[in-house]
Amino acid sequence: MSLIVGIAGTAKNTGKTTTTSAILDELYNMEIPIGLTSIGYDGEEIDNITRLPKPRLFVRKNTILATAQKCLMGGSAKYEVLETTDIKTPLGNINIVRIVEEGLAVVAGPNKGSQLKYVAKKMVEDLGCKIVLVDGALNRIAPMIETDGIIVATGAARNVNIESLVRETKALYEILDLPEVPEEDIHNFSQSDKIVLYPKNPKEEKRELNYGSLIDESTVKEIIGAIEDTKVIFIPALIAENSLKRLNDSLGKLWADKTLVINEPIKLLTGGNPESLLEEVNRIRLRGGSVTTLRKLPLLAITVNPFYPKYRFEKDTYEPGYVDKNELQEKMRGAVKVPVINIRQEGAAALLKVLFDQLEKIN
Repeated sequence: MSLIVGIAGTAKNTGKTTTTSAILDELYNMEIPIGLTSIGYDGEEIDNITRLPKPRLFVRKNTILATAQKCLMGGSAKYEVLETTDIKTPLGNINIVRIVEEGLAVVAGPNKGSQLKYVAKKMVEDLGCKIVLVDGALNRIAPMIETDGIIVATGAARNVNIESLVRETKALYEILDLPEVPEEDIHNFSQSDKIVLYPKNPKEEKRELNYGSLIDESTVKEIIGAIEDTKVIFIPALIAENSLKRLNDSLGKLWADKTLVINEPIKLLTGGNPESLLEEVNRIRLRGGSVTTLRKLPLLAITVNPFYPKYRFEKDTYEPGYVDKNELQEKMRGAVKVPVINIRQEGAAALLKVLFDQLEKIN
């Protein structure tokens, strides 16, 4: 039994590293074998923009860590190299190491889903990790489709307007919660990397287009030209916000009784703003259509952080600022159907329950 969990921050200073550290501490206390990596770079001691202190990842003995070569020299934890992989990054090849003496870690892991899949599989199957934590950010979330679920860390550093922050997070939640294609139908889509139009009449041939995503006007026109006889539109690649809007503007009521199938919700999230994308999804629904996904990325929980770096004009510097923590948590809880946790106030015990529930669910 194993679990791979992504922890994605929506912006700097939203509490992602604090969330990761709190989970690590709980798992260490329970003596659960842990793997740790990231999508891209993290672990800086001082925020590069605000110059305010940032928490770093403290790792204990026997933690399995996957990080870039140069980062190993930047941490204080002692380690033994188990494997130097062929995965290249600007900071050197990814090394898989075992921590032999506790200390601070600088983590810069793989950047692609296939690379993350390799590293996580190695940690679980060969090195005995029960839980693998993948540290990352919303703007580099794509590889996290290879996890069993994500925790999103958000807060006032993303937006000090609580209402706006809640709306954005709710849109993110709803996109990640798009319904899945029935399991018995998935094989119909898994063999193609092109846009495919599936006919209403199952005896007719499906139609493959030249593109894997909506990238120009001609693709939209081709879909419109065949829409009367089409039941399902399958788009496997990234869907840019403006492309989806263009398709919606053109199809209008022609969406009735038709389904847009995407590979995974991340293909939407990397294409634009969550609120704008959800608005386009809802336009399809309002016109009688539906949007489904082949593969979900479960949103397991949301952590909220009332802190934000407050700029002082008179001093030309930043200082800690805070929004109302109770209002933030209450309004977020009213908007989503997953646990909403203030880590600094409540600790990570509730998050651990979420992780173990997911572990039981998938194993």
